[in-house]
Amino acid sequence: MIKRVGNFTIKTLSSMAPSQYYLALYCPYKLILANAFKFNPLLPLNANAYFGSIIHKMIELISKNVVVDEKTFSINWNSLINSKETELREKGLESIVPIKYFVNDFALKKNQVKAIMHKRTASTKYLKDKSSNTYYTEKRLENQNKTIIGVADLIIENDLGVIILDFKSGKVYSNSVEENKETELVVKKEYEMQLKLYAHLYYLMNSKYPQALFIVTLSNDFIEVKFKEYECKEIYSEVLEFLAKVNLAIINEDFDKIAEPSAQNCKYCLYRPACNYYSTWLINNFEYVNDLSGILINITPFNNETIGIQLYMGDKRILINGLSILLKGTLNSLIGKNITLYNLKKAKQTLNATANNFTVVYES
Repeated sequence: MIKRVGNFTIKTLSSMAPSQYYLALYCPYKLILANAFKFNPLLPLNANAYFGSIIHKMIELISKNVVVDEKTFSINWNSLINSKETELREKGLESIVPIKYFVNDFALKKNQVKAIMHKRTASTKYLKDKSSNTYYTEKRLENQNKTIIGVADLIIENDLGVIILDFKSGKVYSNSVEENKETELVVKKEYEMQLKLYAHLYYLMNSKYPQALFIVTLSNDFIEVKFKEYECKEIYSEVLEFLAKVNLAIINEDFDKIAEPSAQNCKYCLYRPACNYYSTWLINNFEYVNDLSGILINITPFNNETIGIQLYMGDKRILINGLSILLKGTLNSLIGKNITLYNLKKAKQTLNATANNFTVVYES
């Protein structure tokens, strides 16, 4: 299927989530486009990201004591997998179904989630009628005018204080830092800022800060994010200032100052098909990303049910192989027109590329 972006309307942001802030800092226009499309991505996520949402939901069900044994685990796991695969088929991503074949360490991660269930069940039995803990899963946290809204995975309250926990199924640490010849692992900045924002939102709602903030990994590691109250307040103020700045740019249609196309900002952006700044940048910087754009000049069918196409990109001729034969009819109608292919596998030191399960073609 060849896609078109179509018409969209840029609107001011009514609110922002703590999880969005860090990435939006580097290119606020990305957040503007996401808002225009109601945060429905224009490009497919990595299979691990789709799987991550399943893991996240399972941990939530474990926290709520919905999943407590092998039977309830199996029922809910299979239901979530089937539901996600149906969703992927509806999005035209049947090429990555069954999802277990396209996820890194699928069986290991499943067993890790199961281990969390067993540990949770064991601790619940041990603490039965002895614990004063109150558990809040998927707890909404917000300021008074609802301009900053987040959802904490788990909040535990008891007589000793409050703990906010956030579950992460992927990489938690950024590059390690060497200090005094010792290696120190550093939690990703975006995760640190997200939890500190949660802490301040909790304060605004309850007039007290949490006692501790933790990231919980699939290995059931509890990684504490140290914080000071003034740090949380400062980040919160920065987010409010950022939101006001972005909305002012939208009102004045002054996007040139906040759009920052670059390989780092654009390579994994899910809204780049709608970004004219990226389209312009891509012409001279295509070697830094996995996308190619140009005038379609030729289509060649092969015996393995695939086709190859040739594009003119300025004065350069580009060959792209591995596209489904099912696209031939639509592509024939686009000869002489500009198209862009996203998420290609590119050959080093050549202008050739190969399509894969995540390649998407947009008519420009």
